[in-house]
Amino acid sequence: MSQYALTLALPPVFTADTFVVSGCNHQAWQWVENWPNWQALLLYGPEGSGKSHLGHIWAARSQAVTVNGADIGLIEPGSGNWLIEDIGQAAERPLLHLFNYVREHGGSLIMTARSPAPGLPFTLPDLTSRLAALPSVAIGQPDDEVLRGAIRKQFSDRQMKVEEDVILYILPRMQRSLLKAKELVELLDASALAEGKSITIPFVKRIMGEMDT
Repeated sequence: MSQYALTLALPPVFTADTFVVSGCNHQAWQWVENWPNWQALLLYGPEGSGKSHLGHIWAARSQAVTVNGADIGLIEPGSGNWLIEDIGQAAERPLLHLFNYVREHGGSLIMTARSPAPGLPFTLPDLTSRLAALPSVAIGQPDDEVLRGAIRKQFSDRQMKVEEDVILYILPRMQRSLLKAKELVELLDASALAEGKSITIPFVKRIMGEMDT
């Protein structure tokens, strides 16, 4: 009898207890912890570095509204706090309008981006000048400590017991991204279920080798 794997995508868990603080993100973590001693912050870093995770930790703490940059023209500005994700995808005038509205009404906001203010694709002078004046903090590519914690948590969320030596085998052989860590664990989980096998180093070596072919 053939065995079919039914895989269900787990929603991301953006909580403080699942965020691993390390050298790559320590400064950014400190900025978030220091709120409300600032009103607006630009948090930037490469894809898969944990910007969304850290932003959502702040959003939960501050009861902020969360909106994707690409959708910013579809919402009405309101008072309170805001998390604006991936502002590089935002239309300039709606972003400037929301930015001004929040600040004028005493709210706070975090904006995430893949690059610092000078590298963002904006030309509207009022917007570029405001972004350039903001405090900004980088969050770097995840280091081994962050990736190890993320992989361990992904396996735990799936109620899978995986030995630490397996995780240590994976680390130097994977792309340095929290998103890629999630995708790899999902693949290993589905493959192990389909084959009825445990996740061991030989098993991981074979699956990762198949990914590269």
